[in-house]
Amino acid sequence: MSREANPTIIGGFVLGAVALVVIGILVFSSGAWLRERIYLVTYFPGSVQGLSVGAQVQFQGVPIGQVVEIGLDYIADRDSFRIPVRYEVWPNTIHVLGDLEGTEPSELLQRLVDERGLRAQLESVSFVTGQYLVSLSLNPSLPSRNYPPNPDGTVRVPAIAATRDRVQEMLENLHLDELVDAATQALEAINSLLSAEETHSALNNMDQALAGIAALAEKVDREIAPLSQHASATLNEYEQLAETLRRQVGPLLRELSQTTQAITAVATRVEAKIDPLASATQTALDEAAAAMRGISQLTSEGSSTRYELDQLLATATRAASSIRSLADYLERHPEALLQGKR
Repeated sequence: MSREANPTIIGGFVLGAVALVVIGILVFSSGAWLRERIYLVTYFPGSVQGLSVGAQVQFQGVPIGQVVEIGLDYIADRDSFRIPVRYEVWPNTIHVLGDLEGTEPSELLQRLVDERGLRAQLESVSFVTGQYLVSLSLNPSLPSRNYPPNPDGTVRVPAIAATRDRVQEMLENLHLDELVDAATQALEAINSLLSAEETHSALNNMDQALAGIAALAEKVDREIAPLSQHASATLNEYEQLAETLRRQVGPLLRELSQTTQAITAVATRVEAKIDPLASATQTALDEAAAAMRGISQLTSEGSSTRYELDQLLATATRAASSIRSLADYLERHPEALLQGKR
């Protein structure tokens, strides 16, 4: 007969297996089952395609949590839907320093949302796989505002539109259909222009013009070498002329300097002799002026000298008249010089 199994031993093995499973879970999950959690919720606008439960939650690239639930709410009053994304943040991955040390993590997160502009945004993990994660960031430029927590106590973090949503909005605003139609019309116009006879004629004329330009360039290239040699020879001659002038200008400048010095000396001597002559001339002019003043006084209307001169002039006038009469008589009667006047 076989021995009956001992229930105690079986129970011990079962308890040991359960203990090993629990220990394995704790070890391989890095203590995730025992870590503290703070739950946050964000209502993302647009699509959350590519975001899945278990996706990372990062703050400036540092993993601090994971997505735990993605839901869909219907708001009857507004007849609209919203997508709540709930995720957990692990406070033990964040070290609070300074004055806020010891503050409750949930309270600190709420202050960051209200005062420092803590916002959530969907970011792409890989364009190949299309996976997304939740990225948290501070935006101090945003105005302060109080965001009350949800009724279940989770901190509500406002969302920022994802890059793909902004790109999609931009593409919608571009009106791609109109752009494609405009591009099609432009291509058709270009095709018509290229097919026109005038275009072929213009292209032929352009080919001829280019051939003429090439021939002209070749001719210029042939003639440029002799012209360059002639210019080089001319430059050499000018250099020789400049050297000759440089050698001759030096003595000429020295002679000119000596001549200038001689002229300066002569001018100095002339100036020395002119000063006495000018003084003598001034003295003579002063004496002549005095004489003229004396003559003016003698010939004035009321002076005795003027009267005597007038009498003398009258007597001289009469004598001249008598002499003129005598001369006329002698001219008519020259014999009177021998016979006397009868």
